[in-house]
Amino acid sequence: MKFTFVDLFSCGGGMSRGFIQQGAFESIGAVDLEVAKPTHGVRATSCNATYAANIGVTPLAADLSVTSPSEISSHFGFLPSDVDVLISCAPCTGFSQKQSRNHIKDDARNQLVERTAVYAEAWRPKYIVVENVKELLRGRHKHHFQGLHRSLTALGYQVYAEVHDLKDFGLPQSRIRSLIIAKLGGVFRPRLQKVAQHKTVRDAIGHLPPLVAGQADPNDPMHLCPNMNELSLQRLRAIPKDGGSWTDIPEDKAFLRIPSMNVKKPGSFPDIYGRLAWDRVAPTVTRECSHPGNGRYCHPEQDRLLSVREMALIQGFPSDYQFVGSLSMKYRQIGDAVPPLIARQIADAIVKDASGIVQGDQHRAGQLALAV
Repeated sequence: MKFTFVDLFSCGGGMSRGFIQQGAFESIGAVDLEVAKPTHGVRATSCNATYAANIGVTPLAADLSVTSPSEISSHFGFLPSDVDVLISCAPCTGFSQKQSRNHIKDDARNQLVERTAVYAEAWRPKYIVVENVKELLRGRHKHHFQGLHRSLTALGYQVYAEVHDLKDFGLPQSRIRSLIIAKLGGVFRPRLQKVAQHKTVRDAIGHLPPLVAGQADPNDPMHLCPNMNELSLQRLRAIPKDGGSWTDIPEDKAFLRIPSMNVKKPGSFPDIYGRLAWDRVAPTVTRECSHPGNGRYCHPEQDRLLSVREMALIQGFPSDYQFVGSLSMKYRQIGDAVPPLIARQIADAIVKDASGIVQGDQHRAGQLALAV
């Protein structure tokens, strides 16, 4: 028997894949509305198809701001007592400091963080796992975390909350994130294993075959990238290999710069059309990683955007993971994901903690012991 988990805001399955890779976990339900932007409508991201293809469970496309716990459990056919772990990684857009409007307005979606307590009260999982941007704990709208903390504490949970740079745990990418884990009736401090040396871009993607913009590797349909027009290609060719930036474009090729490449304000948008450096960790992969004008997402040497496979490897996905949907939404699913490499370590920590359970619900304790 295994641990069971339900994954809310399941996206393309990054967190779930990490838990399943650990070996002691089984998904019994997942929910995601599949909205890329409010104007795009439901099903835009195709992430539920990606989740189903890799995890084997088809998520319920539902709005978690109004969907009740009983609707979810009824849809998947589980009982409240069946849920060992609740994963609830609400959208981060409304918290990120990179969104200027967040300095003024509290996005309505931020309330979804506190909504986690509704499902915790109904299902009483032994553990609750939440991942989000660092601003959830340290930013202007941290009151949403504080509200969740109060609610979970009232339900009998002890809450661990800390900010980590995931590169310290083996991710080949600097990714600073809030990690919150609540345990019912006990204290839990996860001890993720820090690496002695950070993994680099070369470690992650250096083995992949070369690729031309707009083409796909015949041996791996996920090793593909978008085409680029001639002007964009000229612009990228003018940027030095292995870590170059638009600030390195020589003056005799200044016509290749776009308005956001403002030499009078060199601190503005420094990473657009930037190349990754082979022997450094990558910068944060975001949901906008499908275009070179959105960040430092270009190959260290080849004149193109990173492929879907390369982006996924930098995000800690296994090399056999398959993404469904349009090319831009494949990138979106990767940028939105919790890195499976990190999720597996969280799952490891939960298994180790659960193996020490010596009292409580005998049925649940028996299940956990068998899982370990």
